[in-house]
Amino acid sequence: MSAVNPLLCPAKDRGWRVEAAVRGVAGTIVLASAALALLDRRWLWLTAFVGVNLLQSSLTGWCLMSNFLAMFGVGGTKRNA
Repeated sequence: MSAVNPLLCPAKDRGWRVEAAVRGVAGTIVLASAALALLDRRWLWLTAFVGVNLLQSSLTGWCLMSNFLAMFGVGGTKRNA
């Protein structure tokens, strides 16, 4: 075991590249749509859509965004215990 705390290592080094990328994309979309909601409240529907998809993913284990990211080469099969 490394002397460095594994939680301080980047997600890609721990084998969680797709999951980290999904959270990054979701967070970016939520922040952007929340900022855009200051101009038009209808942007909050995008925030709600992302939230519903995150909830659905946590319940079913299936995530469309992770499939898209995998198609673009993000991710790997390595997972550290």
